[in-house]
Amino acid sequence: MKHKFFNKEITGIFTIPSGIISTEVSVIEKIAKEIPEVGILTTKSIGLKPKKGNKEPIIAEYAPFSFINAVGLSNPGVEEFEKKLSKIKTPDDKFLLISVFGDSVNEFREIAERLYNWADGFELNISCPHSEKYGQVIGQDEKLVGEITKKVVSLGKPVFVKISAGLNIKGIVECVVRKGASGITAINTKGPELFLRNNSPILSNRTGGISGKAILELGLKSVKEIRRITNLPVIACGGITTAEDVKSYKQAGADFFGVGSALAGMNTEEIKQYFHQLFLDLEKETNNATALLKDKLRMGYKEYRVMENQRISEDLFILKLDSGINTETGQFIFAWLSGTGEKPFSIFDDDPLTLLVQKRGCFTNALSKLNSGDNLYIRGPYGNSLNINGKILLVGGGTGIAALYLFAKRNKKITAILGAKDKNHLLYAERFKLVCEELFFATENGEVGYKGLVTDKLEEIIEKTRPEYCINCGPEPMVRKAIKKESKYMNPEKIYSSIDFLTKCGVGLCGSCATSKGYRSCIDGNFLKNEQI
Repeated sequence: MKHKFFNKEITGIFTIPSGIISTEVSVIEKIAKEIPEVGILTTKSIGLKPKKGNKEPIIAEYAPFSFINAVGLSNPGVEEFEKKLSKIKTPDDKFLLISVFGDSVNEFREIAERLYNWADGFELNISCPHSEKYGQVIGQDEKLVGEITKKVVSLGKPVFVKISAGLNIKGIVECVVRKGASGITAINTKGPELFLRNNSPILSNRTGGISGKAILELGLKSVKEIRRITNLPVIACGGITTAEDVKSYKQAGADFFGVGSALAGMNTEEIKQYFHQLFLDLEKETNNATALLKDKLRMGYKEYRVMENQRISEDLFILKLDSGINTETGQFIFAWLSGTGEKPFSIFDDDPLTLLVQKRGCFTNALSKLNSGDNLYIRGPYGNSLNINGKILLVGGGTGIAALYLFAKRNKKITAILGAKDKNHLLYAERFKLVCEELFFATENGEVGYKGLVTDKLEEIIEKTRPEYCINCGPEPMVRKAIKKESKYMNPEKIYSSIDFLTKCGVGLCGSCATSKGYRSCIDGNFLKNEQI
């Protein structure tokens, strides 16, 4: 069923709000082609210059189906985003709503001008509650919001203004309507608020915005107030999980509906099923989409103590913790140091929980200094397991090897080829010798095994061992080269790979780990088939 949205007939009444899941253009393209119920494609908020955003943790589970986040408006900048958009094509029956933010009238205008040819319309982010110079800081100034709206409206494309319940809704809405806004998006996250664990803020930004079920009533109240002021289209966001929530927003005056936090923990196929079922629930007066919601996200932190910090080399060490973890092969965890940050790590061993860590930055440097008895907080595990029966070849390079040990420990008929730069980075390999039928090594300087990269003699080893499956883990160039060689000998369906994509949340919401094919490795993997990478 088509729905009229300005100059387009779009396929559905739903969108995924800005900054959630579809933060990379590859994911936008996949959703555009495969989820008809999502008729409005809303991008992440784009600024004039690249912005890294806040360091992890950027998100925490605030309450059931509710989160607190402070992503920090991370984005590639308008120039890079324009290049990315130029490489995809969205169907004619979708509406591409590009979210933009800036710190001045001219910035908003310049960004919109640069993206004009790609956009069907613009969404002005004047409501992000956890940024020092942008979002809600801008939105508190009615005169400035009016000037921004007028300037972007003058470009001639529909403009939605995204507002926060923390602002003067009546004043802001009346102002932007006078200045020519085409519609209102309501609401953004509620905040800024503080969320503590053991009296310490979880988010690196300390404060963040609340989303999900916790702000449903606030969202409904805001939409009702907006509808009393204007008849312009309203995109409602905030706490929608079921068809009943959609109906409540519709009764409050909304026309289109943003679903975000409800998608936490769902892989790509599950999101497709969820939106389709939500559509059927609205048509048939049922409530079956509820069964697809994920209520066990494992986002709570468990306290561990360090038993041993074993130095492997100058930049590589093993952390052995004081208890185990219930995990499946191929899963990963997040480690958190209060006041320092958190990062994801493959589970090297499960009993006790053991991590293989390479020093790369401030956080891993802090981990390297932990002593026996020090605390470390863990959340997870995340990712899907691989249920494989047959002869397996493990191909690992660098710290990617850490994700492969449990495969070897829990399966028979395992052959492994492990690569590192020198013998000091293979000192942990004794563990693999105990669980593998055959084991090969490669070092760049030739100190152990053959001299070269792990992929140099891969074909020779495949011909010798005749595996039924290959599992790869390591740097992206290594993995892609391995896949190319392995595909000569076996069906690509039997090749699984994990690449070190940027992973920030673990539950699929932030979208930072998107692959070029539109999958999110943290939730669809993290071991993926070739067509998913």
